[in-house]
Amino acid sequence: MAKVSHSIVLRIANLCRSVAVALIAGVCRWYSIDAVNDWVKSRTFIQQFLITFFVLLLLFGFSVFSAYFGWVGLLVFWLLVVLVVN
Repeated sequence: MAKVSHSIVLRIANLCRSVAVALIAGVCRWYSIDAVNDWVKSRTFIQQFLITFFVLLLLFGFSVFSAYFGWVGLLVFWLLVVLVVN
């Protein structure tokens, strides 16, 4: 059971890091997504965790802020997320 839960946690961590890398590369368009991914992977585990945590926390903060403007704010938020990642 511990092996299965470790596998699930590792998969979730990789997905979260991939989302953070895509968002960073979307904002800093002068770096490719591969360059940002290599930069994040070259960091220690704690630094990777902190980078991922704060990027996702910032994304969550923007989503809560946009939720104050109702469904129009959330639509604008998701439009911006799609534009940044794309």
